[in-house]
Amino acid sequence: MEAATLGRRRPASVTHSIRAAARARSRTFWIVAGLTALAALLRFATLGVQAYHHDEVITAVRVLGSGFGDAMNAVGVSESAPPLYYALAWLWTQVGGTGEWGLRSLSAAAGVAVVPVAFLIGRELRGRDAGLAAAALAAVNPMLLWYSQEARAYSLLSLLCALSLLYCARAARRGERRDMVLWGVASGLALATHYFALFAVVVEAAWLLRRRGRESLPGLTVFGFFGLALAPLALHQMSYGHAGWISNTGLGHRLWETAATFVTGETADIIGRPGRPGLSVVPLALCLAAFALLALRAGREDRRAAALPLAVGAGTVAIPLALALLSTDKDYFIARNLMPALVPLLVALAIAVTAPGARRLGRAVGIALFAYSLGFCLWASWSPDLHRPDWRAVAERLGEPGKPRATVTWTLGRTPLQYYLSNGAFQVAPAEGYRWLVHEVNVVSEASAPRPPRHLLGPQFEEAARERAGRLTIRRYRLPGPGLAPLRLRRLRDARLNFRTNGVLLDGVGPG
Repeated sequence: MEAATLGRRRPASVTHSIRAAARARSRTFWIVAGLTALAALLRFATLGVQAYHHDEVITAVRVLGSGFGDAMNAVGVSESAPPLYYALAWLWTQVGGTGEWGLRSLSAAAGVAVVPVAFLIGRELRGRDAGLAAAALAAVNPMLLWYSQEARAYSLLSLLCALSLLYCARAARRGERRDMVLWGVASGLALATHYFALFAVVVEAAWLLRRRGRESLPGLTVFGFFGLALAPLALHQMSYGHAGWISNTGLGHRLWETAATFVTGETADIIGRPGRPGLSVVPLALCLAAFALLALRAGREDRRAAALPLAVGAGTVAIPLALALLSTDKDYFIARNLMPALVPLLVALAIAVTAPGARRLGRAVGIALFAYSLGFCLWASWSPDLHRPDWRAVAERLGEPGKPRATVTWTLGRTPLQYYLSNGAFQVAPAEGYRWLVHEVNVVSEASAPRPPRHLLGPQFEEAARERAGRLTIRRYRLPGPGLAPLRLRRLRDARLNFRTNGVLLDGVGPG
Protein backbone atom coordinates (compact mmCIF):
# COMPACT_ATOMS: atom_id res chain seq x y z
CA MET A 1 0.00 0.00 0.00
CA GLU A 2 2.78 2.43 0.94
CA ALA A 3 4.65 1.75 -2.32
CA ALA A 4 1.49 2.30 -4.32
CA THR A 5 0.85 5.56 -2.51
CA LEU A 6 4.37 6.76 -3.22
CA GLY A 7 3.97 5.80 -6.86
CA ARG A 8 0.77 7.80 -7.14
CA ARG A 9 2.35 10.84 -5.50
CA ARG A 10 5.57 10.86 -7.51
CA PRO A 11 4.35 13.03 -10.49
CA ALA A 12 2.85 15.59 -8.12
CA SER A 13 6.01 15.58 -6.04
CA VAL A 14 8.14 16.17 -9.11
CA THR A 15 5.90 19.01 -10.23
CA HIS A 16 6.01 20.53 -6.75
CA SER A 17 9.82 20.27 -6.75
CA ILE A 18 10.05 22.03 -10.11
CA ARG A 19 7.75 24.79 -8.92
CA ALA A 20 9.71 25.18 -5.71
CA ALA A 21 12.97 25.38 -7.66
CA ALA A 22 11.44 27.95 -9.99
CA ARG A 23 10.26 30.08 -7.06
CA ALA A 24 13.71 29.86 -5.52
CA ARG A 25 15.27 31.41 -8.59
CA SER A 26 15.36 35.16 -8.94
CA ARG A 27 13.62 37.21 -11.60
CA THR A 28 17.06 37.97 -13.04
CA PHE A 29 17.77 34.26 -13.47
CA TRP A 30 14.63 33.74 -15.52
CA ILE A 31 15.30 36.78 -17.70
CA VAL A 32 18.78 35.47 -18.51
CA ALA A 33 17.33 31.99 -19.08
CA GLY A 34 14.76 33.49 -21.46
CA LEU A 35 17.39 35.43 -23.38
CA THR A 36 19.52 32.28 -23.61
CA ALA A 37 16.50 30.35 -24.90
CA LEU A 38 15.90 33.10 -27.48
CA ALA A 39 19.53 32.83 -28.58
CA ALA A 40 19.19 29.05 -28.88
CA LEU A 41 16.00 29.38 -30.93
CA LEU A 42 17.60 31.85 -33.34
CA ARG A 43 20.71 29.72 -33.77
CA PHE A 44 19.28 26.21 -33.94
CA ALA A 45 15.94 26.76 -35.72
CA THR A 46 17.56 27.36 -39.13
CA LEU A 47 20.94 25.74 -38.51
CA GLY A 48 20.84 23.31 -41.43
CA VAL A 49 18.81 25.43 -43.85
CA GLN A 50 21.71 27.02 -45.72
CA ALA A 51 24.21 25.13 -47.84
CA TYR A 52 27.87 25.04 -46.88
CA HIS A 53 30.09 27.93 -47.88
CA HIS A 54 33.65 27.54 -49.20
CA ASP A 55 35.41 27.66 -45.81
CA GLU A 56 32.92 25.28 -44.22
CA VAL A 57 33.61 22.64 -46.86
CA ILE A 58 37.30 23.02 -46.08
CA THR A 59 36.46 22.23 -42.45
CA ALA A 60 34.18 19.30 -43.25
CA VAL A 61 36.29 17.62 -45.93
CA ARG A 62 39.91 18.72 -45.93
CA VAL A 63 40.34 18.93 -42.16
CA LEU A 64 37.75 16.60 -40.62
CA GLY A 65 37.41 14.11 -43.46
CA SER A 66 39.71 11.46 -41.94
CA GLY A 67 41.26 10.36 -38.63
CA PHE A 68 42.18 12.66 -35.77
CA GLY A 69 45.91 12.60 -36.51
CA ASP A 70 45.32 13.40 -40.17
CA ALA A 71 42.96 16.22 -39.16
CA MET A 72 45.55 17.83 -36.92
CA ASN A 73 48.17 17.49 -39.66
CA ALA A 74 45.77 19.15 -42.13
CA VAL A 75 45.41 22.11 -39.75
CA GLY A 76 49.15 22.67 -39.87
CA VAL A 77 49.30 22.47 -43.66
CA SER A 78 46.06 23.99 -44.96
CA GLU A 79 44.84 26.36 -42.23
CA SER A 80 46.03 29.64 -40.75
CA ALA A 81 44.42 29.04 -37.34
CA PRO A 82 45.40 26.99 -34.24
CA PRO A 83 43.98 23.49 -33.70
CA LEU A 84 41.59 23.72 -30.73
CA TYR A 85 38.36 24.26 -32.69
CA TYR A 86 39.24 21.52 -35.16
CA ALA A 87 40.10 19.06 -32.39
CA LEU A 88 36.75 19.73 -30.70
CA ALA A 89 34.91 19.64 -34.03
CA TRP A 90 36.48 16.27 -34.90
CA LEU A 91 35.26 14.83 -31.60
CA TRP A 92 31.87 16.50 -32.01
CA THR A 93 31.33 15.09 -35.50
CA GLN A 94 31.97 11.53 -34.34
CA VAL A 95 28.48 11.81 -32.88
CA GLY A 96 26.74 14.45 -35.02
CA GLY A 97 28.43 13.80 -38.37
CA THR A 98 29.81 16.34 -40.84
CA GLY A 99 26.47 17.40 -42.29
CA GLU A 100 25.40 21.03 -42.04
CA TRP A 101 23.38 20.65 -38.83
CA GLY A 102 25.76 18.29 -37.08
CA LEU A 103 28.97 20.21 -37.71
CA ARG A 104 27.51 23.69 -37.22
CA SER A 105 25.85 22.71 -33.94
CA LEU A 106 29.20 23.05 -32.15
CA SER A 107 29.35 26.72 -33.17
CA ALA A 108 25.68 27.16 -32.28
CA ALA A 109 26.22 25.75 -28.79
CA ALA A 110 29.17 28.09 -28.26
CA GLY A 111 27.07 31.01 -29.53
CA VAL A 112 24.30 30.25 -27.05
CA ALA A 113 26.80 30.05 -24.18
CA VAL A 114 28.02 33.57 -24.97
CA VAL A 115 24.73 35.01 -23.65
CA PRO A 116 25.04 34.07 -19.94
CA VAL A 117 28.75 34.90 -20.05
CA ALA A 118 27.91 38.39 -21.37
CA PHE A 119 25.47 38.77 -18.46
CA LEU A 120 28.16 37.80 -15.96
CA ILE A 121 30.61 40.30 -17.47
CA GLY A 122 28.10 43.15 -17.36
CA ARG A 123 27.06 42.29 -13.81
CA GLU A 124 30.68 42.05 -12.70
CA LEU A 125 31.50 45.46 -14.13
CA ARG A 126 28.36 47.49 -13.37
CA GLY A 127 25.58 45.42 -11.88
CA ARG A 128 22.42 43.53 -12.78
CA ASP A 129 20.94 45.95 -15.31
CA ALA A 130 24.16 46.17 -17.31
CA GLY A 131 24.40 42.39 -17.27
CA LEU A 132 20.86 41.93 -18.55
CA ALA A 133 21.40 44.48 -21.31
CA ALA A 134 24.66 42.78 -22.32
CA ALA A 135 22.94 39.38 -22.47
CA ALA A 136 20.10 40.83 -24.53
CA LEU A 137 22.42 42.46 -27.07
CA ALA A 138 24.54 39.32 -27.35
CA ALA A 139 21.47 37.12 -27.88
CA VAL A 140 20.34 39.04 -30.96
CA ASN A 141 23.57 40.39 -32.43
CA PRO A 142 23.50 39.43 -36.14
CA MET A 143 27.28 38.89 -36.32
CA LEU A 144 27.24 36.47 -33.40
CA LEU A 145 24.24 34.72 -34.96
CA TRP A 146 25.95 34.39 -38.35
CA TYR A 147 29.07 32.74 -36.96
CA SER A 148 27.00 30.58 -34.63
CA GLN A 149 25.78 29.00 -37.86
CA GLU A 150 29.20 28.71 -39.50
CA ALA A 151 31.37 25.58 -39.30
CA ARG A 152 34.46 27.56 -38.39
CA ALA A 153 36.21 28.66 -35.20
CA TYR A 154 34.78 32.18 -34.77
CA SER A 155 31.86 31.38 -32.45
CA LEU A 156 34.08 29.38 -30.12
CA LEU A 157 36.60 32.23 -30.28
CA SER A 158 33.93 34.72 -29.16
CA LEU A 159 32.95 32.52 -26.22
CA LEU A 160 36.51 31.96 -24.99
CA CYS A 161 37.41 35.65 -25.36
CA ALA A 162 34.27 36.54 -23.42
CA LEU A 163 35.36 34.17 -20.64
CA SER A 164 38.81 35.75 -20.72
CA LEU A 165 37.26 39.19 -20.24
CA LEU A 166 35.06 37.91 -17.41
CA TYR A 167 37.98 36.52 -15.43
CA CYS A 168 40.08 39.59 -16.21
CA ALA A 169 37.36 41.78 -14.68
CA ARG A 170 37.12 39.53 -11.62
CA ALA A 171 40.88 39.28 -11.20
CA ALA A 172 41.28 43.05 -11.49
CA ARG A 173 38.60 43.65 -8.85
CA ARG A 174 39.42 40.87 -6.37
CA GLY A 175 43.06 40.08 -7.03
CA GLU A 176 42.50 36.40 -6.20
CA ARG A 177 44.96 33.82 -7.52
CA ARG A 178 42.13 31.57 -8.72
CA ASP A 179 40.72 34.28 -10.97
CA MET A 180 44.19 35.05 -12.33
CA VAL A 181 44.77 31.41 -13.23
CA LEU A 182 41.33 31.05 -14.80
CA TRP A 183 42.01 34.18 -16.83
CA GLY A 184 45.26 32.60 -18.06
CA VAL A 185 43.49 29.36 -18.97
CA ALA A 186 40.61 31.09 -20.80
CA SER A 187 43.04 33.38 -22.63
CA GLY A 188 45.27 30.46 -23.59
CA LEU A 189 42.33 28.46 -24.92
CA ALA A 190 41.18 31.50 -26.91
CA LEU A 191 44.67 31.79 -28.43
CA ALA A 192 44.57 28.07 -29.23
CA THR A 193 41.37 28.79 -31.18
CA HIS A 194 42.50 31.84 -33.18
CA TYR A 195 45.68 33.89 -33.16
CA PHE A 196 43.78 37.21 -33.11
CA ALA A 197 42.80 36.45 -29.52
CA LEU A 198 46.31 37.68 -28.72
CA PHE A 199 45.32 41.32 -29.24
CA ALA A 200 42.49 41.13 -26.70
CA VAL A 201 44.69 39.27 -24.24
CA VAL A 202 47.51 41.82 -24.56
CA VAL A 203 45.14 44.61 -23.51
CA GLU A 204 43.77 42.54 -20.62
CA ALA A 205 47.29 41.63 -19.48
CA ALA A 206 48.29 45.30 -19.45
CA TRP A 207 45.14 46.09 -17.46
CA LEU A 208 45.92 43.43 -14.87
CA LEU A 209 49.57 44.43 -14.57
CA ARG A 210 48.59 48.03 -14.01
CA ARG A 211 46.06 47.20 -11.31
CA ARG A 212 47.48 44.09 -9.67
CA GLY A 213 51.16 44.10 -10.54
CA ARG A 214 52.93 40.93 -9.50
CA GLU A 215 49.64 39.34 -8.41
CA SER A 216 48.86 38.81 -12.10
CA LEU A 217 51.96 36.64 -12.70
CA PRO A 218 50.18 33.27 -12.23
CA GLY A 219 47.75 34.09 -15.03
CA LEU A 220 50.46 35.50 -17.27
CA THR A 221 52.55 32.37 -16.71
CA VAL A 222 49.70 30.07 -17.71
CA PHE A 223 49.04 32.12 -20.84
CA GLY A 224 52.76 32.18 -21.61
CA PHE A 225 52.85 28.38 -21.71
CA PHE A 226 50.06 28.40 -24.31
CA GLY A 227 51.89 31.01 -26.36
CA LEU A 228 55.18 29.10 -26.32
CA ALA A 229 53.43 25.86 -27.29
CA LEU A 230 51.63 27.49 -30.23
CA ALA A 231 54.51 29.61 -31.55
CA PRO A 232 56.14 26.89 -33.74
CA LEU A 233 52.79 26.06 -35.36
CA ALA A 234 52.04 29.74 -35.98
CA LEU A 235 55.40 30.27 -37.71
CA HIS A 236 54.91 27.12 -39.76
CA GLN A 237 51.45 28.18 -40.93
CA MET A 238 52.62 31.71 -41.76
CA SER A 239 55.21 30.26 -44.16
CA TYR A 240 52.38 29.03 -46.41
CA GLY A 241 50.82 32.49 -46.77
CA HIS A 242 47.24 31.19 -46.61
CA ALA A 243 45.89 34.55 -45.41
CA GLY A 244 47.69 36.64 -48.03
CA TRP A 245 44.46 37.13 -49.99
CA ILE A 246 43.08 39.46 -47.31
CA SER A 247 45.23 42.42 -48.38
CA ASN A 248 43.90 42.21 -51.96
CA THR A 249 41.00 44.43 -50.84
CA GLY A 250 41.54 48.02 -49.73
CA LEU A 251 42.08 48.50 -46.01
CA GLY A 252 39.60 51.37 -45.85
CA HIS A 253 36.90 49.16 -47.33
CA ARG A 254 37.63 46.45 -44.79
CA LEU A 255 37.55 48.93 -41.92
CA TRP A 256 34.09 50.16 -42.92
CA GLU A 257 32.99 46.58 -43.59
CA THR A 258 34.01 45.62 -40.05
CA ALA A 259 31.82 48.33 -38.53
CA ALA A 260 28.87 47.34 -40.72
CA THR A 261 29.35 43.61 -40.20
CA PHE A 262 29.49 43.92 -36.42
CA VAL A 263 25.88 45.19 -36.41
CA THR A 264 24.36 43.31 -39.37
CA GLY A 265 26.43 40.16 -39.84
CA GLU A 266 27.78 39.03 -43.19
CA THR A 267 25.66 40.63 -45.91
CA ALA A 268 28.21 41.31 -48.68
CA ASP A 269 31.42 39.68 -49.92
CA ILE A 270 31.19 36.39 -48.08
CA ILE A 271 27.79 35.64 -49.62
CA GLY A 272 28.79 36.95 -53.04
CA ARG A 273 26.87 40.21 -52.72
CA PRO A 274 27.93 43.83 -53.20
CA GLY A 275 28.13 45.92 -50.06
CA ARG A 276 24.82 47.20 -48.68
CA PRO A 277 25.79 50.01 -46.28
CA GLY A 278 22.21 51.17 -45.85
CA LEU A 279 21.43 48.12 -43.72
CA SER A 280 23.89 49.21 -41.04
CA VAL A 281 23.01 52.92 -40.80
CA VAL A 282 20.36 52.56 -38.09
CA PRO A 283 22.24 50.22 -35.71
CA LEU A 284 25.51 52.15 -36.11
CA ALA A 285 23.69 55.41 -35.35
CA LEU A 286 22.19 53.82 -32.23
CA CYS A 287 25.64 52.59 -31.13
CA LEU A 288 27.08 56.07 -31.59
CA ALA A 289 24.19 57.53 -29.59
CA ALA A 290 24.86 55.07 -26.78
CA PHE A 291 28.54 55.94 -26.63
CA ALA A 292 27.67 59.65 -26.71
CA LEU A 293 25.43 59.09 -23.69
CA LEU A 294 28.29 57.29 -21.96
CA ALA A 295 30.59 60.24 -22.58
CA LEU A 296 28.14 63.05 -21.82
CA ARG A 297 25.56 61.78 -19.33
CA ALA A 298 26.98 58.75 -17.56
CA GLY A 299 28.58 59.07 -14.18
CA ARG A 300 32.19 58.47 -13.28
CA GLU A 301 31.52 54.92 -12.09
CA ASP A 302 29.76 54.03 -15.33
CA ARG A 303 32.64 55.30 -17.43
CA ARG A 304 35.11 53.49 -15.20
CA ALA A 305 33.12 50.25 -15.59
CA ALA A 306 33.01 50.63 -19.38
CA ALA A 307 36.73 51.39 -19.62
CA LEU A 308 37.90 47.74 -19.59
CA PRO A 309 35.57 46.38 -22.31
CA LEU A 310 36.10 49.51 -24.40
CA ALA A 311 39.88 49.15 -24.09
CA VAL A 312 39.73 45.47 -25.07
CA GLY A 313 37.39 46.13 -28.01
CA ALA A 314 39.34 49.12 -29.28
CA GLY A 315 42.71 47.44 -28.82
CA THR A 316 41.60 44.29 -30.64
CA VAL A 317 40.75 46.45 -33.67
CA ALA A 318 43.50 49.08 -33.41
CA ILE A 319 46.53 46.80 -33.03
CA PRO A 320 45.97 44.72 -36.20
CA LEU A 321 44.96 47.90 -38.03
CA ALA A 322 48.29 49.49 -37.10
CA LEU A 323 50.15 46.35 -38.21
CA ALA A 324 48.32 46.42 -41.54
CA LEU A 325 49.25 50.06 -42.05
CA LEU A 326 52.90 49.35 -41.26
CA SER A 327 53.30 46.36 -43.56
CA THR A 328 51.11 44.56 -46.11
CA ASP A 329 52.85 41.33 -45.07
CA LYS A 330 51.15 41.70 -41.68
CA ASP A 331 47.77 42.73 -43.05
CA TYR A 332 45.21 40.23 -41.77
CA PHE A 333 42.59 42.86 -40.95
CA ILE A 334 39.14 41.50 -41.72
CA ALA A 335 35.89 41.56 -39.77
CA ARG A 336 35.70 37.92 -38.72
CA ASN A 337 39.27 37.95 -37.41
CA LEU A 338 38.22 40.80 -35.12
CA MET A 339 35.47 38.80 -33.38
CA PRO A 340 37.30 39.02 -30.00
CA ALA A 341 36.29 42.71 -29.96
CA LEU A 342 32.56 42.14 -30.41
CA VAL A 343 31.37 40.94 -26.99
CA PRO A 344 33.47 43.56 -25.13
CA LEU A 345 31.93 46.29 -27.29
CA LEU A 346 28.42 44.93 -26.64
CA VAL A 347 29.12 44.98 -22.90
CA ALA A 348 30.31 48.60 -23.15
CA LEU A 349 27.10 49.46 -25.01
CA ALA A 350 25.06 47.75 -22.30
CA ILE A 351 26.76 49.82 -19.58
CA ALA A 352 26.12 52.96 -21.63
CA VAL A 353 22.38 52.43 -22.13
CA THR A 354 21.77 51.37 -18.51
CA ALA A 355 23.77 54.18 -16.90
CA PRO A 356 21.55 56.07 -14.41
CA GLY A 357 22.55 59.37 -15.96
CA ALA A 358 21.30 58.26 -19.38
CA ARG A 359 17.78 57.91 -17.93
CA ARG A 360 14.96 57.12 -20.35
CA LEU A 361 16.96 58.08 -23.41
CA GLY A 362 19.52 55.38 -22.68
CA ARG A 363 16.79 52.77 -22.25
CA ALA A 364 15.15 53.89 -25.46
CA VAL A 365 18.42 53.55 -27.39
CA GLY A 366 19.03 50.10 -25.90
CA ILE A 367 15.51 48.88 -26.66
CA ALA A 368 15.70 50.24 -30.21
CA LEU A 369 19.04 48.51 -30.83
CA PHE A 370 17.69 45.23 -29.42
CA ALA A 371 14.52 45.46 -31.51
CA TYR A 372 16.40 46.28 -34.72
CA SER A 373 18.90 43.48 -34.15
CA LEU A 374 16.18 40.95 -33.38
CA GLY A 375 14.21 41.96 -36.48
CA PHE A 376 17.34 41.77 -38.59
CA CYS A 377 18.18 38.31 -37.22
CA LEU A 378 14.71 37.05 -38.13
CA TRP A 379 14.97 38.53 -41.62
CA ALA A 380 18.47 37.13 -42.15
CA SER A 381 17.37 33.70 -40.94
CA TRP A 382 14.51 33.36 -43.38
CA SER A 383 15.35 35.54 -46.38
CA PRO A 384 17.33 33.81 -49.18
CA ASP A 385 18.58 37.27 -50.16
CA LEU A 386 20.82 37.27 -47.06
CA HIS A 387 21.80 33.60 -47.21
CA ARG A 388 24.89 31.89 -48.53
CA PRO A 389 24.44 30.89 -52.19
CA ASP A 390 22.55 27.60 -52.38
CA TRP A 391 25.18 25.33 -53.94
CA ARG A 392 23.26 22.31 -52.68
CA ALA A 393 20.31 23.27 -54.91
CA VAL A 394 22.64 24.01 -57.84
CA ALA A 395 24.15 20.53 -57.56
CA GLU A 396 20.68 18.97 -57.47
CA ARG A 397 19.66 20.88 -60.62
CA LEU A 398 22.84 19.96 -62.47
CA GLY A 399 22.64 16.26 -61.61
CA GLU A 400 25.11 13.71 -62.93
CA PRO A 401 26.95 14.54 -66.16
CA GLY A 402 25.80 12.60 -69.22
CA LYS A 403 28.83 13.81 -71.17
CA PRO A 404 31.91 15.91 -70.39
CA ARG A 405 30.86 19.32 -69.06
CA ALA A 406 32.18 22.48 -67.48
CA THR A 407 30.50 24.67 -64.85
CA VAL A 408 31.49 28.32 -64.67
CA THR A 409 30.63 30.13 -61.43
CA TRP A 410 31.98 32.11 -58.47
CA THR A 411 35.51 31.14 -57.49
CA LEU A 412 34.39 30.55 -53.89
CA GLY A 413 31.48 28.47 -55.17
CA ARG A 414 33.59 25.80 -56.79
CA THR A 415 34.52 24.02 -53.56
CA PRO A 416 30.97 23.67 -52.14
CA LEU A 417 29.62 22.76 -55.58
CA GLN A 418 32.31 20.12 -55.88
CA TYR A 419 31.30 18.84 -52.43
CA TYR A 420 27.59 18.59 -53.23
CA LEU A 421 28.08 17.03 -56.67
CA SER A 422 30.09 14.16 -55.12
CA ASN A 423 30.99 12.81 -58.56
CA GLY A 424 34.70 13.47 -58.87
CA ALA A 425 34.33 17.01 -60.22
CA PHE A 426 37.57 18.97 -60.08
CA GLN A 427 38.72 22.57 -60.35
CA VAL A 428 40.85 23.85 -63.21
CA ALA A 429 42.79 27.02 -63.96
CA PRO A 430 44.14 28.41 -67.25
CA ALA A 431 47.69 28.13 -65.93
CA GLU A 432 47.45 24.33 -66.10
CA GLY A 433 47.77 24.55 -69.86
CA TYR A 434 45.59 21.56 -70.78
CA ARG A 435 43.16 21.55 -73.67
CA TRP A 436 39.81 20.50 -72.24
CA LEU A 437 37.04 19.08 -74.48
CA VAL A 438 33.41 19.32 -73.33
CA HIS A 439 29.91 18.78 -74.61
CA GLU A 440 28.16 21.12 -72.20
CA VAL A 441 28.93 24.41 -70.45
CA ASN A 442 26.83 25.46 -67.44
CA VAL A 443 26.98 29.09 -66.36
CA VAL A 444 25.86 29.71 -62.76
CA SER A 445 25.35 33.38 -61.94
CA GLU A 446 23.42 35.80 -59.80
CA ALA A 447 19.91 36.15 -61.20
CA SER A 448 20.50 39.64 -62.61
CA ALA A 449 23.70 38.74 -64.51
CA PRO A 450 23.52 39.11 -68.32
CA ARG A 451 23.66 36.18 -70.71
CA PRO A 452 27.32 35.44 -71.56
CA PRO A 453 28.31 36.57 -75.08
CA ARG A 454 28.63 33.82 -77.66
CA HIS A 455 32.33 34.44 -78.23
CA LEU A 456 33.05 33.33 -74.65
CA LEU A 457 31.52 29.92 -75.27
CA GLY A 458 32.21 29.30 -78.94
CA PRO A 459 29.83 29.50 -81.90
CA GLN A 460 28.72 25.86 -81.71
CA PHE A 461 27.20 26.01 -78.22
CA GLU A 462 23.47 26.69 -78.02
CA GLU A 463 21.42 27.59 -74.95
CA ALA A 464 19.46 24.48 -73.98
CA ALA A 465 17.88 25.43 -70.65
CA ARG A 466 17.61 28.12 -68.03
CA GLU A 467 16.51 27.50 -64.43
CA ARG A 468 16.71 28.96 -60.95
CA ALA A 469 18.39 27.55 -57.85
CA GLY A 470 17.56 29.86 -54.98
CA ARG A 471 18.83 33.29 -55.94
CA LEU A 472 21.17 31.80 -58.57
CA THR A 473 20.48 31.23 -62.26
CA ILE A 474 21.77 28.22 -64.20
CA ARG A 475 22.16 28.57 -67.97
CA ARG A 476 22.97 25.36 -69.85
CA TYR A 477 24.75 25.48 -73.20
CA ARG A 478 25.22 22.31 -75.28
CA LEU A 479 26.54 21.26 -78.63
CA PRO A 480 23.79 20.26 -81.10
CA GLY A 481 25.34 16.86 -81.88
CA PRO A 482 27.15 14.21 -79.84
CA GLY A 483 30.60 15.71 -80.35
CA LEU A 484 32.97 17.68 -78.11
CA ALA A 485 34.47 21.14 -78.47
CA PRO A 486 37.41 22.83 -76.76
CA LEU A 487 36.60 24.83 -73.65
CA ARG A 488 37.53 28.53 -73.86
CA LEU A 489 38.80 28.52 -70.31
CA ARG A 490 40.53 31.88 -70.16
CA ARG A 491 37.62 33.70 -71.78
CA LEU A 492 34.95 32.09 -69.59
CA ARG A 493 36.69 33.25 -66.44
CA ASP A 494 35.95 36.81 -67.61
CA ALA A 495 32.19 36.26 -67.97
CA ARG A 496 30.01 38.75 -66.08
CA LEU A 497 28.34 36.59 -63.44
CA ASN A 498 27.97 39.33 -60.78
CA PHE A 499 30.64 37.73 -58.64
CA ARG A 500 34.02 39.22 -57.84
CA THR A 501 35.95 36.39 -59.55
CA ASN A 502 34.98 33.37 -61.63
CA GLY A 503 36.20 29.78 -61.52
CA VAL A 504 35.63 26.63 -63.55
CA LEU A 505 34.67 23.14 -62.40
CA LEU A 506 34.88 20.09 -64.69
CA ASP A 507 33.26 16.69 -64.38
CA GLY A 508 33.04 13.68 -66.65
CA VAL A 509 36.01 14.94 -68.64
CA GLY A 510 39.75 14.47 -69.16
CA PRO A 511 42.37 16.53 -71.01
CA GLY A 512 42.20 16.43 -74.81
